[in-house]
Amino acid sequence: MYSTESVWKELQRYLPSENRIIDEVMPTEKMYKFKDFNVHVDEYIPSQTSNVCVVLFHGVGGNGRLLSFLAVPLFKMGFEVICPDLPGYGFSEYEKYPSYNDWIDIGCDITRSKISENKKVVLLGLSAGGMLAYNIACKVDQIKGLIVTNILDTRLEVVREYSAKNKFQAKYGLKLLGYMPDFIKKLKVPIAMVTNMNGLVNDENVLKVLLKDKRGAGNKVEICFLLSMMGSEPIKEPEQFMKIPVLLCHPGNDKWTPASISELFFDRIKANKNKIILENCGHFPIESPGREKMEEEIVKFINLTTTD
Repeated sequence: MYSTESVWKELQRYLPSENRIIDEVMPTEKMYKFKDFNVHVDEYIPSQTSNVCVVLFHGVGGNGRLLSFLAVPLFKMGFEVICPDLPGYGFSEYEKYPSYNDWIDIGCDITRSKISENKKVVLLGLSAGGMLAYNIACKVDQIKGLIVTNILDTRLEVVREYSAKNKFQAKYGLKLLGYMPDFIKKLKVPIAMVTNMNGLVNDENVLKVLLKDKRGAGNKVEICFLLSMMGSEPIKEPEQFMKIPVLLCHPGNDKWTPASISELFFDRIKANKNKIILENCGHFPIESPGREKMEEEIVKFINLTTTD
């Protein structure tokens, strides 16, 4: 599947050698069946069995393979790592039009399957995957910890303004689309047309590569999916979330969604929590020294939350 794709391969040369996929560090590709969905999953399984599984979730500008920059170092540290392509992205297949609730349900099912294998599961969400991971953690018991790079409450106008292509779309676009007939809502639009995809990554060369990815940032998605995501509400208010520790590793030079708008939600979470600002990192956090700091803090957090 991904062996036939070029974008993730082009990305590798912009990553440090220790974060690259090579022949010795190549994920296994599987299709995970859930209801009407065939979900493509990249699995990084260490040779020495790990009792810890980290499940990574992408946002609206990525796919599971693009999370390899983080999956690879976690795999090298001995953890099992799972990176699903959420429906509408990557190589996942579907018969009905996916909704944001489908994303949540798929994430819950994958997480429960790993818990049933007696794995200690930590969720890690990047970009819009942060709130997705939070919602999954609200629904699934026995998760050990939650890590996010962003956690965006789209009920807030300021969050919608940063997320959307422009303020007009943020203020009026969803309302107008909501009145459209269903056949219009089922049409696909380029994700870059409705979001600030130019803020995805700070390196212009990397941005050009990612925007070519027809299974990621260059993708087209159904309007009904976007409406379901932007109109969603967190399963629990942050004041009610107390069951597991939370780590926010927020890019310090995020040109799409600055730390202040994640803090609107994160600061209200009642669980034990910690916040790390990643120096020099953009929304897609691949820059030094923040990337190394993120890896260090994530490994520390995983070890702390999964040790009996």
